[in-house]
Amino acid sequence: MSYKRVILVDLAALGLRSDNESAQHNSDNDTMLTHVLNQSSDFSLPALHKLGFFNVFFNDNEEIDPHIVATYGLARTRCIVNKPCSGLREMFDCSLSYRVSSVFEETAKHTNSIIISKFVSYLFSQELSDIYQVSTDEEAFSELDHQVEKNDEGFFYTQLPQLQELAQSNDFDAFTDELTVVDHHLSNLMNNLSDDDLLMVVSSRIGDNRTRDGFPTYKILPVMIHDNHSDCHHFKNEPYVCEVGATVLAAMGLQDQVISPKHSLLPCIK
Repeated sequence: MSYKRVILVDLAALGLRSDNESAQHNSDNDTMLTHVLNQSSDFSLPALHKLGFFNVFFNDNEEIDPHIVATYGLARTRCIVNKPCSGLREMFDCSLSYRVSSVFEETAKHTNSIIISKFVSYLFSQELSDIYQVSTDEEAFSELDHQVEKNDEGFFYTQLPQLQELAQSNDFDAFTDELTVVDHHLSNLMNNLSDDDLLMVVSSRIGDNRTRDGFPTYKILPVMIHDNHSDCHHFKNEPYVCEVGATVLAAMGLQDQVISPKHSLLPCIK
C-alpha cells in the first residue's frame, strides 16, 4: 500500500547503547530512556503506550497488549558514534547508481519534502526540501500541524529539539514533563490522521547523560509505525535503521528510485 503522506516524528533522545558495547567501554547503560522506563508508572504517556513504546524493549514478551495500535520494534545502527548527524545519515542516506542521495532529496523530486528542526547541518543541507527552523517542541508540533493542514501529500519530518537538550543536561524532572507534552501532541496527531497517512515515531539518537558525543557506541533505537488500518505487531528481528528511510520511500511509492536501501518495514504492518 502507498500513502499520500508520511509523517515522521524524531524524538532524537530515546535510544539505548547496546549492552556489549557498554561493557566494552566500561560504561553503564544509564540513558534518559532507562529512567523513563523505570518511572513509567509515575506519569501518563497514553500515546506512546498505544504506539508500543513501553513494549518495544522487551522482545520476549509474547502477550499482545490490546491497547497498542502500531507496528513497533528496535532498529540497530552500524555507526559507532553518537554525533547529531550520524544516526540521521544512516537513517536517511540512500544510494543511486551514480552517487549518494537522501530520502529527503528523492522525495522532494516527486512531492513535498518538509523538514522541521533546530539547526542540524545534515538536515539543513537538504536543499530541495522546505526547511523550518524551530527552537522548542511546541514550535515543532505547531509547524507540523500547519504543514500537514496545508499540504495533502508529501514527507513531513520533525525532529524535536528540547528532548535532546534536557536529556543531555541530565534534567530528569524537566525531561519527563516535556515528554508528557510531546505525548499530548502525538495523541492529537494520531487522532487527526487521514486514512492515507502513515505515522512513524523514531529516535535517531541516544538521550544519554553519560556518553559524550563522539564516544564509540552502537545504538538500538525504537521504531513505531501507525496508520488507521493496521493492528498491533511487534517485529523482533532488529533491522538496521536504514530501513526507516527505506520505509518512507516505499510508503511514498518511490523505492524503485534508489539502489539501496531496499528492505522496508512496510511488510511488517498488518
